[in-house]
Amino acid sequence: MKPWMIVAILGAAAIVYALMLPKRQVDKSSLDKDKMVQEVEATLEQYMAEIERENEELVGLIAQMKQETASRQLAQQEQLSEMRQRLVLLEQQNLQYETRLTAAEQGSQQAASVMLAQAQEAAAVQQIASKQPPQPLEPDAVSNTQPKEPSIRERYPDLFEFHTQGKSVDGIAKLVGMQRGEVQLILQLAKQEESL
Repeated sequence: MKPWMIVAILGAAAIVYALMLPKRQVDKSSLDKDKMVQEVEATLEQYMAEIERENEELVGLIAQMKQETASRQLAQQEQLSEMRQRLVLLEQQNLQYETRLTAAEQGSQQAASVMLAQAQEAAAVQQIASKQPPQPLEPDAVSNTQPKEPSIRERYPDLFEFHTQGKSVDGIAKLVGMQRGEVQLILQLAKQEESL
């Protein structure tokens, strides 16, 4: 072979090699870009999967909180219903006690008026028997004609001592071991006894 042919063949080979070299680099860079895109996509998919898992956990927590809130509300409604029933029961008991107290007050007033009427009749009969003009009896005369019972103040000295000290009805009831209604009744009967 002649030297100029060798040089021509080597030149052609160099040109072909030079042409092929940039293609390889272009192919390599596009491969690198594809790899990078795939890696970014894989990272994004992994990130999205984590976000989705966290969202599911949040939804679960919110559902649990709703259930707990609903159960608390139900318990509070039951408690409120029970309190209302107790309130109604207490109001009914209070009404019964007030009715009993009113009846006791009326009974004591009627008993006092009956005793006064009987004492006046007895005094009138005695005056007719002795032929003296009848004189109206005063409440003190009633106590003189019948055997004297101890007054309410004498029967409950501790109660009236606490009352004069200015203690409340509830406080007196606790101190003497009675119900509040009983203490009120005794105090009212004492007032009526004093007014007779």
